[in-house]
Amino acid sequence: MRERIEALLGTGATGMWLGTFHSIGVRILRRDGTAIGIPRDFTIYDEADRVAAMRRAMQAAGVDDKRYPPAQVAHAVSAAKNELQSAEQYAATAGAYYGARIAEAFRAYERELQTAGALDFDDLLVRVVELFEDVPDIARRYQHRFQHIFVDEYQDTNRAQYRLVQILGAAHGNVTVVGDDDQSIYGWRGADVRNILSFQKDHPNATVVTLDQNYRSTQVILDAAHAVIRHNTERAAKKLWTERMGGEKVRIISVYDETEEAVAITSEIERLIQAEDMSYEDFAVLYRTNAQSRALEDVLLRRGIPYQLIGGPRFYERREIKDVLAYLRLIANPRDAVSFARIVNVPRRKIGDRTVQELERLARRHRVSPFEAVGRLDDTEELGPGAISALEGFRTMIDSLRADAERLPLPALVEELLVESGYKTMLQDGTPENEERWRNVTELVGLAGEYADAEPPEGLQSFLENVALVSDVDTLDPDKNGVTLITLHQVKGLEFPVVFIAGMEEGLMPHLRAMEEGDAGLAEERRLAYVGITRARKRLYLLHAFRRHLYGSPQLAEASRFLRDLPAELIEIPVRPGGPPPGDPRTPGAVHRAIHAHAVRPNPVEVLPQQYGQGMRVQHRKFGAGTVLKSIMTRSGEEVTIKFDDAGLKIFAVADAGPALTPAQ
Repeated sequence: MRERIEALLGTGATGMWLGTFHSIGVRILRRDGTAIGIPRDFTIYDEADRVAAMRRAMQAAGVDDKRYPPAQVAHAVSAAKNELQSAEQYAATAGAYYGARIAEAFRAYERELQTAGALDFDDLLVRVVELFEDVPDIARRYQHRFQHIFVDEYQDTNRAQYRLVQILGAAHGNVTVVGDDDQSIYGWRGADVRNILSFQKDHPNATVVTLDQNYRSTQVILDAAHAVIRHNTERAAKKLWTERMGGEKVRIISVYDETEEAVAITSEIERLIQAEDMSYEDFAVLYRTNAQSRALEDVLLRRGIPYQLIGGPRFYERREIKDVLAYLRLIANPRDAVSFARIVNVPRRKIGDRTVQELERLARRHRVSPFEAVGRLDDTEELGPGAISALEGFRTMIDSLRADAERLPLPALVEELLVESGYKTMLQDGTPENEERWRNVTELVGLAGEYADAEPPEGLQSFLENVALVSDVDTLDPDKNGVTLITLHQVKGLEFPVVFIAGMEEGLMPHLRAMEEGDAGLAEERRLAYVGITRARKRLYLLHAFRRHLYGSPQLAEASRFLRDLPAELIEIPVRPGGPPPGDPRTPGAVHRAIHAHAVRPNPVEVLPQQYGQGMRVQHRKFGAGTVLKSIMTRSGEEVTIKFDDAGLKIFAVADAGPALTPAQ
C-alpha cells in the first residue's frame, strides 16, 4: 500500500500512518496506552495463546473446562469484545446459567491478561476505543493529527473498527471509505455489512462515488457473479462492467466424488499449460473448507504438480518456532504467563507439572506472574530443593538474556538464547525429526536478521509485533511456480488468470452452518460465492460432485443453488475424457437441463453400499486370508486395499473380484 501511494504521489509518504486497524492500534497503545494502565511492553497473544490463557483463567475461576471448552468460551468472549462489551457489561446481560459461567470466565480472563501484561487481538482495537473515550485529550490529539481518514475494505469492519473511525473523524468529518457490500464475508468474526450500507445515514453530507468498472475479469465472469449476487435484497444497486467484453464461458464440471474432482482439475491445468503456454502460478483452486484440500494435494503430488497451500500449518505455528518465540516474548515481558508455562521445562529442567501448578498457586496468592513468583519461593513449603534450584536457575538464565536484549542486536540475541537455554543442543541430536525442526529454527534466525540494524531492544519488540500481526495470505509467494490452493475466505484481494471453485454443493457452498442461520447466513454465502467468482481474470470453472466424503463418511451431494442462478448463455458443460457415457444422466446436456430446471438429482447413478470397512478380515479364493486396510467408493463402485497374510498387499475393485472375495466367517 505504501509503495502504491508513493508511486501515485510521486513523493515519499513520510509521516503518513498506513496499516491495518490492528497494527495502528498497537502503535497508539505503545505510545499512549499507559494512560489506561496498559504497559508499553505488552505482549500480543495469538489464537493459541488466547485459548491457553482462557484455560488458565477458567481453572482459576473454577469453571469446568470439560463442560465449557476453552476455545468456545474464548470465541464467545471475542464476539462480546467486538461488540465493545466489557466483562461487567456481558455479565449484566448474560442471563442463563451458561451465560453466567461464560461471564465468570470472561472476568477471570481479563485478570489473567492484566497480570501477564498481555493483550489479545481484539484488545488491539477495543482498548484504543477505551483510551479515546476515557481520555478525551488523547482522542483530540489524534483527531487533530489525522485531518483525513481513509479506510479500505470498509465492508469488513466490526463494531470496534466502526467506532474508531467515528471517533477519529468526529472533529473534521473528512472520512473517505472504500468498500463493496457484495464482498462482506467476515460476519463470523464480527464484521457488520450494515456499517457500509448505512454510511450515508451516519454521514448525511457524504458524496457517493460508484466504482463499477472492473479491470480484472471478463464481462462473462462479471455477469455470472452478478447473476448470483443479485438475489441478495439488502445491497447497494450496482452491476460491474469492463472493457474486456465477451470471454470464455463459465464451465460447470460434474464429477462423481472429490477424487474425480481433483483429477478433473489437474487434468485441465495440464491441458492449458500445454495448449496455451501457461504457468502453474496462473491457477488457483478455491474451496469452502480447509479439509477439501486433502484430495487435491493427493492428486497434485501424484502428478508431480507443484502447489502452494495457503492456510495450512503456518510457519509461526510450528512447535519449535512457538518455543523460540515464547523465549523471546518472556525476555521482552517477564509477566507473560503463557510463554513462561510453555518453555519453563523446554528443554527438560526437572520442572514438572506439579511444580508449575504450585508456582501458579503461589503467583495467584501474591497476584504476580509465575516468573515473578520464582522470587518468592520461600513462601511455599510444597516444593523440594531440586525444584527450587531448577526454577531459580531458569530465572537467572532469563534475567541474563534480558540484560543481553538491552545491548545485543536481535539475531545475536536469538543465537544466544538458543545456546544458553539448551534448545540448540536439544534439537541437534542427529534425529531426522529434530534436524527438520532445527532447519526451521535457523530460518527464524534468518528472519530475525532483518532487524539487525534496529537499536536494542526496539528490534525485539518490532519483530514480535510483526510476527503477531502476520496473516495466512502473507505466506503466499507470487514468484513461486505452483498452483495456489486457498479457501474462499482467504482469497479476497487476490486474482488469477484461471480459477477453479471446488465443492459447489448444498451444505458446502452454501455451507450448512450458514444455511441454519437463515437469510443473513445465506446472504453472506452468496457474497462468498461472488468473491470467489470475481477472483478469475480469464477462465472460471465451477465443480460439483454427486458424492463427497464429509465428516469421515461418504454422503450424497446436491448441486449448489448458486449454479442454478447462472443463465444458460453464460455457461458451458464440457465433455471430458473418462466422463459419463452417452445416455448417462450426468452427460452435459442432461446436467445443463437439470440445473436450469432446478432439479439436479443428488445421485443419478445407482451406487451399491460399501461392504467392507477398515480392519475387517476377509477371505480370497486365491490369496487366502487378509485384513482390509482401506475401502473407498469410486465411480465404478467399491475399491478395497487388503493386506493378505501370505500374499502381501493387493488392491481390488469389489465388483471385479466377485464371489472370489468374501468377508471371513
